[in-house]
Amino acid sequence: MKKLISTLLPGIVILLYAVFNTEGKNILEGIFLLFPLTFIVQGIICSDFIKELLIGFVISSLAFIIPINLLYNMGNCIDLLVFYNVLGVISYFVKKKIISKKQSD
Repeated sequence: MKKLISTLLPGIVILLYAVFNTEGKNILEGIFLLFPLTFIVQGIICSDFIKELLIGFVISSLAFIIPINLLYNMGNCIDLLVFYNVLGVISYFVKKKIISKKQSD
């Protein structure tokens, strides 16, 4: 159950924020604050299993790109999506490094 929640919850948060922010004024806050933080937290939470992390990133990426392109017509946000995924992968490896360092001590 924890694996399912850690895989799906960040994508659901991104999708709900993008869909229910119909005014569009706060979508920039989401793009520059909420979405990167969500990917970072997802990288930290899924630091036990790489398969969960990859599935979670695919779900979160789809939850980001589809509403942004369909509802807000913001064009191509692939560069932001690549940046978010890189942040998530970095947080994944930092958490792995911290865990391995604590176990070796």
